[in-house]
Amino acid sequence: MIKKITVSVPGCIGNLGSGFDCIGMSIELFNIFTFELSEKFSITVADPDIDSTEENLCFKTFENVCKLFNKKTPVIRIEIKSNIPVGRGLGSSGTAVLSGIIAGLCFSGRNIEPSEILKIGRQFEGHLDDIAPSLLGGLVIIAEDNDKLIWKQFEIPDGIYSVFFISEQKFSTKKAREILPRKVPLSDAVFNLSRACLLPFAFFEKDSNLLRIALQDRLHQIYRKKFYPHFDILYDSAIQSGAAGCCLSGAGPSVVAFSFGEPDNIVKRWTHVIKEMGIKGEIKVIKPGGKTTWKLY
Repeated sequence: MIKKITVSVPGCIGNLGSGFDCIGMSIELFNIFTFELSEKFSITVADPDIDSTEENLCFKTFENVCKLFNKKTPVIRIEIKSNIPVGRGLGSSGTAVLSGIIAGLCFSGRNIEPSEILKIGRQFEGHLDDIAPSLLGGLVIIAEDNDKLIWKQFEIPDGIYSVFFISEQKFSTKKAREILPRKVPLSDAVFNLSRACLLPFAFFEKDSNLLRIALQDRLHQIYRKKFYPHFDILYDSAIQSGAAGCCLSGAGPSVVAFSFGEPDNIVKRWTHVIKEMGIKGEIKVIKPGGKTTWKLY
C-alpha cells in the first residue's frame, strides 16, 4: 500500500505569445509536494501566499480526484516546498493541480497516465496550456477533438535562455481572463493563427527574426498589457538589447524575454530600466524545460 508520494512539478509559460490557451513551455523552476498518510490532516508550507487549510488547491484537487473514483479521502499530511511565486503568471496554480491529481490517482489505486491526468486537469483548469507543458516538459501544443485531447511535445534546443521580470504585484488569473473580449475581429484571429503556426519552428531553428514575429498576439496580450504598464517598457528594452522575442508569461503580470545565446545584455538592460522607472519586481534567468516526476514510498 502506498504511504507517501513526492511530486516535483515545474512551472511554465502559458499562453506562449500567439499560442493563447493552446501552447505553453515548461521552465526549470519546481514546486515539490509530498503527500503522506497521517493520523491528522496538516499542510506545511513556508510561502504565506499559499493556503495551509483544507481550501488549499492541491488538497482540494486531491480530494476531488479521490471522490471521482469513489474512494474515501485518506487523512493526509502535505508538505509543500514552493519555489514558484503565486499569481505572477509562472504556472504556480497548475503545479498544485497536477500534484493533487497525481497523488489522488496513486492513493486511489489508478495508473498514472498522461491522458488521464490531462483529462482530469481540464476539469479544474479549463484550459491546458499550463498543465500540459508542466506535466510533459518542453514546448507543448494541445488541442481537443470531440472531447479527446491531442498534443505534441517538443524538447527545447540547448542554448535558449528565458529571462523573466517577475512582478512584485500579483494579478489573479480569473481577473486576467475577465479582461478579454468574448468576440474578436476575424483579422485578429488570422493574425494569431499565422504566428502560432510559426512558433515551434522559430524555437527549433533558433531564428530570432521569426520568433519576434511568432510571439506577437492580438487575442490576449494586447488587452492584458493595459493593466501592466511595465510591459511595453520591458518589451522595447528587451528587443533593443538583442532578445529574440518577448511576451507576457502566462496571464501576466510577469514578462519573459528569450535569448539564443548568453542573456547578459537583457539582464543588464532590464536591471537598469526597472531601477530607473521604479518598477517593482525581480529579474531571473530560468532555463526552459523540465517535466513532472514523482516517487512512491
